Amino acid sequence: MGATLLPHRHPGRAWLVLLTALLAMLSTLTVPAMAEPDPADKIERAVAEALEAKDSSDFWVMFTEQADLTGPSQVADWNARGQAVLDALRETADRSQAAVRADLNGAQVDYQSFFIANALLVRGGTTALADSLAKRAEVASILATHTYALPTPQPAADPGAVDAVEWGLAAINADDVWSGFGVRGEGVVVGNIDSGVQFDHPALAAKYRGNTGSGTVDHNYNWFDPSRVCAGGTPCDNNGHGTHTMGTMVGGDGANQVGVAPGARWIAAKGCESNGCSEAALLASGQWMLAPTDSTGANPRPDLRPHVVNNSWGSSNGGTIDPWYRATVQAWRAAGIFPSFSNGNSGPGCNTAGSPGDNRESFSSGAFDVNGAIASFSSRGPGENGDVKPNLAAPGVNVRSSVPGNGYAANSGTSMASPHTSGTVALMWSSAPSLVGDIARTEALLDDTAVDVDNLTCGGTADDNNVFGEGKLDAYAAVDRSPRGPVGMLTGTVTDASTAAPISGARVELTGPSNRSLLTGAPGSYSSSLPVGDYTISVSAFGYGTLAGTVSVAEGQTTTRDVALVPQPSSDITGVVRSSAGQPVANATVRITPGPIQSVTSGADGAFVIHRVPHGDYQLTASAGGCADPRTQALTVDGPETLDFTLPNRSDSFGHHCTLETTSYVEGDTPLALTGDDQATLVQLPFEFFFYGKTYREAHVTTNGHVNFLARSTAYANAAIPGTAAPNAAIYPFWDDLLIDASSRVMTKTSGTAPNREFVIEWRNATFFQATTTRIDVEAVLSESGVVSLRYRNLDSATPRETGSSATVGIENATGTVALQYSLNSPVLNNAQSIRFTPPASGVLSGTVTDANDSLPVAGAVVRAMNGATEVAQTTTAADGTYRLRLLAADYAVEVTKQHYVASSSPLTLTGDHTQNVALNTPRAELDTTPLTFLAEAGQLRTATLSLRSTSALSLDYSLSSGASWLWAVPGTSSVKPESAQAVTVRVDPVGLTPGVHDSTITFSTNAGRTPTLTVPVRLVVPEYRRGINVGGSGLTDRNGDVWVDDQRWAPGGSGYLSAGPVTTTRKAIAGTEDDALFQSQRESAGGYRFDTLPAGTYQVQLNFAELNAFQPVGRRVFDVSLNGTKVLPNYDIAARVGALTADVHEFWVTVPDGGSIAIELAALAGKKPPVLNAVRITHRPDRTT
Repeated sequence: MGATLLPHRHPGRAWLVLLTALLAMLSTLTVPAMAEPDPADKIERAVAEALEAKDSSDFWVMFTEQADLTGPSQVADWNARGQAVLDALRETADRSQAAVRADLNGAQVDYQSFFIANALLVRGGTTALADSLAKRAEVASILATHTYALPTPQPAADPGAVDAVEWGLAAINADDVWSGFGVRGEGVVVGNIDSGVQFDHPALAAKYRGNTGSGTVDHNYNWFDPSRVCAGGTPCDNNGHGTHTMGTMVGGDGANQVGVAPGARWIAAKGCESNGCSEAALLASGQWMLAPTDSTGANPRPDLRPHVVNNSWGSSNGGTIDPWYRATVQAWRAAGIFPSFSNGNSGPGCNTAGSPGDNRESFSSGAFDVNGAIASFSSRGPGENGDVKPNLAAPGVNVRSSVPGNGYAANSGTSMASPHTSGTVALMWSSAPSLVGDIARTEALLDDTAVDVDNLTCGGTADDNNVFGEGKLDAYAAVDRSPRGPVGMLTGTVTDASTAAPISGARVELTGPSNRSLLTGAPGSYSSSLPVGDYTISVSAFGYGTLAGTVSVAEGQTTTRDVALVPQPSSDITGVVRSSAGQPVANATVRITPGPIQSVTSGADGAFVIHRVPHGDYQLTASAGGCADPRTQALTVDGPETLDFTLPNRSDSFGHHCTLETTSYVEGDTPLALTGDDQATLVQLPFEFFFYGKTYREAHVTTNGHVNFLARSTAYANAAIPGTAAPNAAIYPFWDDLLIDASSRVMTKTSGTAPNREFVIEWRNATFFQATTTRIDVEAVLSESGVVSLRYRNLDSATPRETGSSATVGIENATGTVALQYSLNSPVLNNAQSIRFTPPASGVLSGTVTDANDSLPVAGAVVRAMNGATEVAQTTTAADGTYRLRLLAADYAVEVTKQHYVASSSPLTLTGDHTQNVALNTPRAELDTTPLTFLAEAGQLRTATLSLRSTSALSLDYSLSSGASWLWAVPGTSSVKPESAQAVTVRVDPVGLTPGVHDSTITFSTNAGRTPTLTVPVRLVVPEYRRGINVGGSGLTDRNGDVWVDDQRWAPGGSGYLSAGPVTTTRKAIAGTEDDALFQSQRESAGGYRFDTLPAGTYQVQLNFAELNAFQPVGRRVFDVSLNGTKVLPNYDIAARVGALTADVHEFWVTVPDGGSIAIELAALAGKKPPVLNAVRITHRPDRTT
């Protein structure tokens, strides 16, 4: 399992492991035939939940049928056996997956097929697709995808070596195998599925199968990176775990003998992308190990599969047996590949073995320490079906091995134990070729030769128990018991023919009864135990010619074959490494390829020299880390050469570049409420901060030396960046396990004026968890321009941890896919230099969006910057119509949209700050929204006309709605042409309404941006009492549909005139009215009119007058009009007021109690003609109070 591997320092935190639990994907257990399961039961709950949360999700489609590998596993020839297994797996997958693949292709769904487990990984599948696939009989299950955390290996104390051999190698007697049998793993290829490998590490470079021996490398069939994490297809290790486990298997550079089988060759697959391992990468890696492909992933070659695959990863699933990788392991075993696994780091409890190590098909290793005691973290068994697990125990505590950066470190974990077992298998198969591919015999030999340990705490016996398994690994005994047959020893020394100096690293190729590929050691010597017989020998070394010949090996005899190689001419290369600013770069590494020439380091003046380079064509690369990108130049050496380097500033794929400065440290002045261990707080930024193309207004600051702009994160275990695990969108001034105690503070400060403000986040006098005597000052300075400056103070250069030996420094984007990492676990920080991260050129796009009709601001408009069909950024205009976007310098289309406005799109080439105002076109609507009031009784339909006007160059569309059933308008929908008007008729019908006041509205919904909604209030007054009398005439209905009754005498409780006077009529037209009939009759000397038994309320009293005598002089008919005793028209003279034959209407208001009356009195003045009245109407008005 992943390296752990120190007990965690926080309560409740578990031991670190390489991977957490992996999802159960596949079971190949044979079960009796049964009814087809319900399709819904085939879909894992996690898949259903993911699809409920969003429209699509990735998921696995697992097929029921598994290939029968019984026959292929019996094929004797190594190459033919691998091909037979590959063919069987492919045929089964192609046949059983055919229909599903056809459906997916037809639906244009992205997927990846895996033949090794008969599975498909569907990308962006939908609920409907999952349901459809689950209904297929050939589909076993639909499972969710997972990515699992991969912790950075934890450093451990170095227990030192035993007689110059690492303690673990001595503990299993590997060094005795080298000396006693002359076997170091020659002819065997090991592989690992891990976090990658530094292929040019001094302990591993010569053993890499991709090393051609001529100074070049070929990664085809030797390296696999399914997730394409490493740049340029070149092997890398961005975690460190894989380089360490590979070193334990084969590593060694003379002074550092760390590997069990240093004569073996290695290949690798990067099954863990960075800090996590996806199921897809793990399965793809397992498939590649069965049949390695070229660098494009094509042309599989099962004949180039490794003999042993080390798997120092797994889940911490305790008593649950997870069979998801079983099909892969079964395929390996069928092809003759030894499957070596770690047993897990979840001890000391019983029943804690992890998967796949706890599977019956896997050979797993527990871990013991330098004293032979089982490691407390080593997982205990039992395994599947009560099997003894681990199978055996191997060294796994404080194991020193290779790590990226050409260094060495001690780590702990069963991850470190399993490579000891893998290396031992390499020694066994190298010494006994008849064992190659015979997994069962190899496992039996390992079990039988393991040293028993009587530990029954988890059950079992002294011989087989669930703590040590079969016992402690003994490589010497395993090799000694292997069927090696008659052997002899071949030794020799390779020297320089001109100087007789020994040549280390020379390759000795032997072809015969057993093929060997040997490398000479530091004194130029080589040796190997070989089956007897005749061999062809070929010896080569960089810078020398090649010699070939034959040699015979006799049983029990030592044959010596010394070789002197003729050197090629050589010369020195000198040069100077400078920065982009022209300054000398000290401590830059200059590497030359091809060839095993040691890299050199530039001096304080930037100068370097590489001595004795054989003549030929080379590539020289100078690298300095930090803020300088490497630079590679070609050089033909045919004499003394000079080659200078100018290193460009480092940059990431987004365009940030890094430079070193001497900027002053700025102290914060505002403390944050942030103290303790693993704490975080949210800070509002004083300005919009532009970072990796996104704009942020708040930041999450943690005690652990990092700040991010997405979500709270207190991650304390630093890791390489980029990485998809949180935090992301982050700045890492000093990501380490820091502590803000009583002597520490986290401070902020804002300085400057817009647009050149800066915001300081400072960790002052911060200390380290478990190292509280060490203190540092660190800060990140965020500039309004997007520049980030990391600054340091009070770093002790003599204390590596203060200068970054366990910290990550850099910046990272929001998805964890792009980063500019300045340093990782490297003590390179100092007080004199700050690190400046400058974003690519950008500018602020700003402006105002207005309405083209009125030139006033448009709020809420969406402004988008588009790159083709991709939205780069968007914002919304403020209340004053303004907007602001910071964008990278580039070509854009600026799109502005708002409902009811015509969208605007205009091209923009942004080179700096730019103002772009936009006027949006929209229809314009004008409407008189004065409230409408109708007075109507049941059966009376009232109407009014509104004029909706379009006053722009665009058509105005509208639709109408009303708030009441008694109110409507026509036409209900229409389009008004530009600069035109539409008459809209409003109608009311009081049918069914109770007397009183009824209010509602007519609403116009338009496509006018400024006035998308226009509302006209409408009031309908339904009177409880209304009576109109056509005085002196008969009943009629006027133009408004109102009824006027015949004139009649008043009777108590009724209505009418009080005294009968003469009636005058005319047929002449009456001016001033359209209802002439209401004015063409009148009664003289009526005395007045009375209306009795009225409901309580306010009444409108309407009196119609007209002088019907066309020749009536002014002043002849003058009279007073009173209402309920109150004179309302004194000295009224119709002729004087309006003339003859002309309507004169008067309205008055009076309040009446319930059951009350209204009396209209007409009184003649002395000497004047009698008063007249043409019509009278009283109306109850519930909408009035006075």
